[in-house]
Amino acid sequence: MATLRRIGIAGAGLSGLAAALAAARAGAQVEVFEAAARLAAPPASIDVVPNMLRDLAALGVAEACVRKGFAYTSMVCVDAAGRTQFEIPAPSLAGAACPAAMGMGYADLLATLHEACVAQGVRLHWGARVERSSTHAGQARLSGAAGLLWQCDLAIVAGAASMLQSEPPLGATSQRLPQRWDHVLVARPRGIDRLTWCVGTSGLKVLVVPTGVAQAGLAVLCDDTPGARPAATPAALRQRLQQMGGAPAAMAALVRDDATVISRPVQTGLLSGPWHRGAVLRIGASAHLLPPHFGQAAAQSIEDAAVLGSLLPTAPDRRRLLAQFHARRTARAAQVHAITTQAALWDLHPEPATDFPALAQQLAPIVEHAA
Repeated sequence: MATLRRIGIAGAGLSGLAAALAAARAGAQVEVFEAAARLAAPPASIDVVPNMLRDLAALGVAEACVRKGFAYTSMVCVDAAGRTQFEIPAPSLAGAACPAAMGMGYADLLATLHEACVAQGVRLHWGARVERSSTHAGQARLSGAAGLLWQCDLAIVAGAASMLQSEPPLGATSQRLPQRWDHVLVARPRGIDRLTWCVGTSGLKVLVVPTGVAQAGLAVLCDDTPGARPAATPAALRQRLQQMGGAPAAMAALVRDDATVISRPVQTGLLSGPWHRGAVLRIGASAHLLPPHFGQAAAQSIEDAAVLGSLLPTAPDRRRLLAQFHARRTARAAQVHAITTQAALWDLHPEPATDFPALAQQLAPIVEHAA
């Protein structure tokens, strides 16, 4: 059986950098190949939920993240007038040295993971697009347009689901829902000291994630059906906030004309069958597309890396590592996928059974303990 001394990773996004860090900390020689010319720096926030912060602690970067973020102890949902509808406490899962949860800039999280990777000796290749992965004579191969990029004991595909020609596609459950979230960074609204959902009478929703004393991320839910797609511009974002009235309308003034608005479509999908084939393993968005609800789209990608890092030091060979990874990740990810997809569907079509706190209660025991 192949040993796992050399690991190649396609993609230097959140899951790719986290997996690279996990593998390097476990003693592997790691090479990362990224099509972009430099590290991404999206002007958006990320909600570091309790289970994600716990896994960042397992990767050795929780303290660095906390220094760059804004800690909070609960999530609250309010109406347009600012009246609390419900509150969900954030359990402390990352240890006494860390807060329960936090918001931070997405670019800050990527930079923190990148810095840790470099410190661990990970080699990153920018402008190196992986177009094909394969297994030959027991070895994984990552290839680009000009041919072989690297041969290794295990290849990890951590990029977009459509990135490689040779991998099995996401199953029939994969779909893009007719909704999207438009993100922008603003000055932190007065009185917002935790993750806050605002729900307007028109059905519009806005998520506010404090990322620092002076900054926060706004995310506004948009109808993304063909023919009804609002523009992703500061002016359009202000208009949608003003339509909500109350506190969201007051936030509209925080969206500057020179702000950059990032649109993220809501997608849902889960890889059919095992996430590995031969010497190639899929993780992150390449294996599971989760709606962003309850912060689990990012959290599950970090969890993939944390599980990989825990298995590598003791796995006797690749076959057993992949079998153990499958046992610890696939069923759990499927449970989280079902819950977050239900939340996204309720956003699209509210029904009498709509109950987001109940979904949060279903999620809590699944992610309470490390995978």
